Amino acid sequence: MTTLEMMERTLRKMKTEHPFSRNELLMEMMKCGAIVSTASLNAGIDKMLQRGDIARVGRNAYYVPPHYMRRYEYDYSKQARSVAHRIEERYPYLDFVIFELIQLNEFVNHQFAHNTIFVYAEPFATEFVFDMLWECYDGMVLLKPSRKEYDRYWDEDAVVVKKLVSEAPLTRRAKWKSRLEKILVDLFADKLLRDLLSPAELSRVYQDSFHKYIIDESSLFRYAKRRSKAKRIRRFIHEETDIVLRGQ
Repeated sequence: MTTLEMMERTLRKMKTEHPFSRNELLMEMMKCGAIVSTASLNAGIDKMLQRGDIARVGRNAYYVPPHYMRRYEYDYSKQARSVAHRIEERYPYLDFVIFELIQLNEFVNHQFAHNTIFVYAEPFATEFVFDMLWECYDGMVLLKPSRKEYDRYWDEDAVVVKKLVSEAPLTRRAKWKSRLEKILVDLFADKLLRDLLSPAELSRVYQDSFHKYIIDESSLFRYAKRRSKAKRIRRFIHEETDIVLRGQ
């Protein structure tokens, strides 16, 4: 039996609706007679995190999500994929993330009929990315616009280029795809994005996200802290939603 199989069997026996640590999992495995190295345990946990078998709720704290919850995936529009391809082609080693406004339509009552593509690029490269995309898309590109500038110059499928803040959660495979944890924080931290979403829709976005998808609370609040929004988001979740955070 492999280490991963032993971990899966042990988790089925544990009360995993509550957070557990790596050491607690190891102790339970040892009770079953398993001998596991630290490296094998860490590799197994990383694998289970990638598959969505477990989720992280804090530093060295994990839980097993209910069977109806799944990892967040989104099928990007043709235009968003085109933007991503052009950036990857020109700047293959650049970290950037793409979010598009219609991505929120899964969660809101009042659907966004018109799209905007947000590109978050490493700070040193935002102007380079802006200049390149400006040439490719006939000027339908805005660099860190204010709400007034956005309203004045916006066009269908416009591209907004902003800086990527450190600690932003990134995916392992297609790194440019926006993780749900980042989107949830940006709805508070990104002023333009916050202005585009009706305040009445915000609690619905959060509740649907936490109820349908596996949320890495550790990543979410680490990024929220970097954006100085951690306390505000915790208060909002407590007062405006029925979400029960596991990593209190």
